[in-house]
Amino acid sequence: MKIARTELALALMLALQMAAAAVAADAPQAVAANQVAAANTKPATADAQRVIPLQGAWNVRTFAGLQGRHGPIPADAFVRTADLGRLTDADRDALVAAGVKLDIDLRTADEQAQSPDLLAMDDRFAYQRISLMGTEKMDLRKMMSSFPDTLGEAYVQWLGHSQPQFKQVFQRIAAQQDGAVLFHCTAGKDRTGVIAGLLLDLAGVPTAEIVHNYAISAHYLEGQPKDSAMNAQIMALIRQNPEIGRKMAGMSGTAPDNMERFLAALYDQYGGAEGYLKAIGVSEQEIQQLKARLGQAG
Repeated sequence: MKIARTELALALMLALQMAAAAVAADAPQAVAANQVAAANTKPATADAQRVIPLQGAWNVRTFAGLQGRHGPIPADAFVRTADLGRLTDADRDALVAAGVKLDIDLRTADEQAQSPDLLAMDDRFAYQRISLMGTEKMDLRKMMSSFPDTLGEAYVQWLGHSQPQFKQVFQRIAAQQDGAVLFHCTAGKDRTGVIAGLLLDLAGVPTAEIVHNYAISAHYLEGQPKDSAMNAQIMALIRQNPEIGRKMAGMSGTAPDNMERFLAALYDQYGGAEGYLKAIGVSEQEIQQLKARLGQAG
């Protein structure tokens, strides 16, 4: 029961990062200023080659050119992004042109109902939704009571709490024989960021590059709309619970420390991404298929 409550709380936090950004202005100035500074990592020149510019989605990026253990990751391996509920027809065409064949939606059923994934109804894409947090409903009042103190702490908790869901995600990726695999959540930085971190570590990308790839999400999410019905609900609850608002105000960015903490725990507990995948039941053959997709066969 405790784990279930924790997963509900984590799902709420990750679904409502845009609400957290909105309440940041009401948090104490010192907290807000520290978080803005920590989250304000700017992209490097090389990051531009990985951006897919779309009108109706934010933080849409590939892993193109990131150096793995045996060479660069191919441009047509993966696409990471935020919510896809505002895609235009031209955006969908652009994703086809980028080679996307499979869309893995990491959100809950409630999130999908609030903002339907527009690739799910386009027969040019295979679609699978796997709620990474293992919950489908968003009971806002119940979730409010057990937030972790930091996003980094939340990411570490998932390594234990969400192993069946991580296994399902990576097995589905391994099974995809052709085309690019797109994966996304709502904010495009937490659930999406952790899956990206695991993939990049499996490829042998240096830790500093993995952390940077995570940290620049805040930059690419600037301008993402914050007008969803669910955000309106959470804002109403935050007004009734100012202490929750202050905590959430510190969780709207992508401070490098979050990914650093996650990767440190990944290595301390499992020896890295490959050890983790083995521990949760991903087979050796599937791991090799993942490495081949990442351009790291052999």
